[in-house]
Amino acid sequence: SSGINAEYGYKMFTKNDETSDPSVHLKTTLRVLLFDRDDSGSIDLEKFGNLLRDVQTNCLQAEFNRFRSKDSEDDRISVQGFMRAVLRRTKVTPIQRARFIDKSEVYKAIDEVSFDQFKSMIALINNFSDFEVAVRMYQIAKKPLSKAVFKRAAYVCSGEVLDDTIIDLLFFVFDEAGDGHLSHSEFVNVMRKMETSVSSAQKAKDDPGSIGLGSYFRKCIRNEMIKLYA
Repeated sequence: SSGINAEYGYKMFTKNDETSDPSVHLKTTLRVLLFDRDDSGSIDLEKFGNLLRDVQTNCLQAEFNRFRSKDSEDDRISVQGFMRAVLRRTKVTPIQRARFIDKSEVYKAIDEVSFDQFKSMIALINNFSDFEVAVRMYQIAKKPLSKAVFKRAAYVCSGEVLDDTIIDLLFFVFDEAGDGHLSHSEFVNVMRKMETSVSSAQKAKDDPGSIGLGSYFRKCIRNEMIKLYA
């Protein structure tokens, strides 16, 4: 994006800059930071990591802005917009989606959600398979999933600390029984049908070795959660 190029001091790449001459190395942001920043033939790992985070943040910001109304502040969206952004990553039926959004419309504890809160929630969604493993231990042990347990499991699996107001909102929307807890069927079965699971399945198919690494990580998460809440 233009923001990333401005930050790293490189101009936007346009169609006019295209060339068929392989000996011509255009100094675009991605070319320089991904392959050779200072013509030394090596990659700066720290700046490479910063670039990936910047790209991800810019993509999330663009998605976030899609749900921002004209009346909202620059870094905030409505609660309903937040729920739409979360539910669009699932394969819930239109009736289920409408019911969840309707519940969010009557939630009065907060009016808007910040970009940082949104980003933390997306981090949880992107690591939801590991969150599901951690939560399943409570289903097997027949222990209720309280807000405190939810917050800790989200942190262990995503590395992000979910804001208490976001957790309160999720419990309000997905707690069908109204008992102040989330069961496996109330939350996990909804969120596990994420569209991103399709790409994960394709990745596993293309790279069978990645399955082993993922299973070891989930086993580590499971053991950690058992130690914490046994």
